[in-house]
Parts: sequence; C-alpha cells; structure tokens
Amino acid sequence: MQRLKNSKTLTVVFSVAIVLVIICLYLNSYLDKINRYKDTGSTYTDSARTGSVSNQTGNNKPEAGKETLLADKNIVNILLIGHDKRVGEETSRSDSMIIATLNKKSNSIKLTSLMRDMYVKIPDYDYNKINSAYAFGGKDLLTETIEENFSVGIDGCIEVDFTGFEKIIDKIGGVDIELNRDEAYYLNKKCKLSLTEGISTLTGETALEYARIRYVGNDDYERTERQRNMLTAMFFKVKGLGVTELMDLADEILPLITTDLTNSQILGLVSRVILMDVSGIDTFRIPADGKFKPDTIDGMSVLVPDLPENKALLKEFIGYQE
Repeated sequence: MQRLKNSKTLTVVFSVAIVLVIICLYLNSYLDKINRYKDTGSTYTDSARTGSVSNQTGNNKPEAGKETLLADKNIVNILLIGHDKRVGEETSRSDSMIIATLNKKSNSIKLTSLMRDMYVKIPDYDYNKINSAYAFGGKDLLTETIEENFSVGIDGCIEVDFTGFEKIIDKIGGVDIELNRDEAYYLNKKCKLSLTEGISTLTGETALEYARIRYVGNDDYERTERQRNMLTAMFFKVKGLGVTELMDLADEILPLITTDLTNSQILGLVSRVILMDVSGIDTFRIPADGKFKPDTIDGMSVLVPDLPENKALLKEFIGYQE
C-alpha cells in the first residue's frame, strides 16, 4: 500500500513538472520574439550590484567623487528608453529616459524621469546633455553615464521607438488620460480631434503627441510628467487584461521592443509584479525642483544639476537603505 502511494505521488510530481516545462517552453517561444541587443547582455542577477564610478571634475560643472554603486538585492532598476530614430537614421538622441524601479521589499514600483537637457559628464566625452549619451554610444553609454553621475546601478534596458510606441498603444486599445484644457486644445489642433478637458481615451498617434508636448504648461518639466502618466496608464490597462488577452497582446507587441534582459529575467520580474499586486505607482523627476540651475553653455540651454543633492534624493526615492 505504501509503495502504491509513493508511486501515485511520483506520478503527480512528474505530471506537474511536465506541465511546468511545457508552460515555460510556451512562454519562452513568445519572449523569443523580442528584439535583443547583439553585443551585450544584462548584468542583472538577484544579488546586490557592486562597482565603482569614476571621479569627475570640471570648472563650474557638476562634480561627483569616486563612489560605489548603490546596491540592494531587493531593488531592480530597468532603464526605459524612448528614442526618435527615423527610418534611414543610424543614430538619434534618447527622447525619454525613465528608470523603472521594482522594490521587492516595499512591494512597490517607481518611475523616475531623467530630464534630457540635464548637463552631465559623459564617460570618454566632454560634458553635454544627458540624452547625447545615447547618440554617442547607445544604451551602453547612456547606462554608464547614469551610473557614473548618480551612483545608481542599471540592471537592464528596454527601448522602443516612436513607431513601436504608437503600435503598442493601439494594440492595448488606447489609454485613458486626464487632460487639462490646454492639452486638449493642443491635441485637437495637432491631431484634428475634438477632445475636451477631463478623461479621454488616446489612441497611438494622439498618445505619442501627448507624451511629447513641450509648449503647454511648464515646458519639459510637465512633459516628463506626461510620460510617467502615460506609462502608469499603460501598466494598469495591461494589468486588467485576462490571460488570453495578454497572450494575444504579447504576440503582437513583443517584436516592437528591444531589451538586454533574458527570457528568464523577464519571467522573474513579471512574476514578481503579479505577486506584488501593485495598486499605485510613485513617480519622481531628476533633477528635482530647486536642485539645478538653468544655464546656457556652448550655445545649449541646459539644466546643471546639484549632483550630491539629486543623488541623495534619488537614493531616498528608490528606497536604498543606509
């Protein structure tokens, strides 16, 4: 009798294992549709990040001493990059840069925008706007620039271009965004619509225009806020879909994305987010209010950040502990 029970137990365990293998293979077949960077991969693991950032000096320029990258095994930072590369262009600047933080300890997701006119030292180059790093050396140089200036380790990158962004929005059926009067007026004029103040469902083309508005409200400061609003709306729209809808959606939008994360890393992060059952997303912006100086350098309108102040605020927002 005991031998029979053991045999049944082994059969159940074996059957469950087979089902799990099939599910993993099935999910991997979907994730294989994502575009991968050809030369490098993500360094993300479940262990804490360690490393050093180089010393920076310059006259009347932001400075950073030699420091160790902030590390916490419960924190994962993924850099989201939106770029405006057009067909036929080999390089472009990053139009949007957002650090998406998954904090396993606090069960939270946080979005931090990096303003593209921020004036920082780009490794192996001179001081320039931070979005120039992507044009000079792609996601690798942009990642290195962020790490050296702010001491925050980047565990992986996900990027999409304008065309891909529009398609993704359309594939999820648009997103609901609350517009103010000036935003509605701008989008009506730009896209020939009849939107009104309040919540509106934006399709791909209109959503992209909304995310790129610069001359309504407080210039690029509100622009980065709109981008975070858009990502938050997208997250909760996708979060509310059923399993079948999610699989159909994945089949269509994954080829529009480029990342250095492996399939297993993606599955791990997605599983963590599902288990966290996030009800809200906190957002932030670097440089923070009152922690930078607008200036004109070499003919460029730039934002010169107080690096020690901004690093401290970023560390606090993300959730690094002493």
